[in-house]
Amino acid sequence: MPKANQKRLLLEMFENLPGVGFMLLLRATDDQQLAGWVGTALAFGVCVLYARNILRPQPILLGINLFMVVITPLIQGLVHFGDRTAATLLIDNIPTLVLLSVFVVGLVLTAFAPNGFLNYQPDNAKQKRAHCAVLLTLCAGGILWTLWAGDNYLVSLGAPLMVLFGVHQLLRAGTTDQRTHNGVVLAGASQPGATSEAAI
Repeated sequence: MPKANQKRLLLEMFENLPGVGFMLLLRATDDQQLAGWVGTALAFGVCVLYARNILRPQPILLGINLFMVVITPLIQGLVHFGDRTAATLLIDNIPTLVLLSVFVVGLVLTAFAPNGFLNYQPDNAKQKRAHCAVLLTLCAGGILWTLWAGDNYLVSLGAPLMVLFGVHQLLRAGTTDQRTHNGVVLAGASQPGATSEAAI
């Protein structure tokens, strides 16, 4: 594998690390504060790479990482200043807030970014709107899911995120397949004698 591809793969793995690290550390230690601070530190590192244009954000992960940079300091600040009720409310609604962050980031990207809520280039503005609408609808459905899915993060948060990532990849694969098909058709049509062979 070329070094450039290895570097890109490592950066993409690092972009996933804050959320994955938080979940694994929380499961292993049951220490939400420790898991939160580790996740915040990793997410801050990812955001530095975003800011320096070393890493191109994956839109869903952008929403997750921005959330992780903010949430633990916010909760600890509320506790420090004596507002434990608000801090507890945030802690109890982490899955909902994560997906809400992804949804808001998705709306902003859809409105202002060239590719919208996608990390691939759509074929046209209509496809961009359609694909972004699908992902935003799934995000909204995920937010509703978190409200009654229980306290297990793997179920309340992991499941809707898996669906969101899966559908995003499916939409991207469909776009790539369509381009490949169109390229084959155009290449075949441009071959000398293709018209006469088709006529025979």
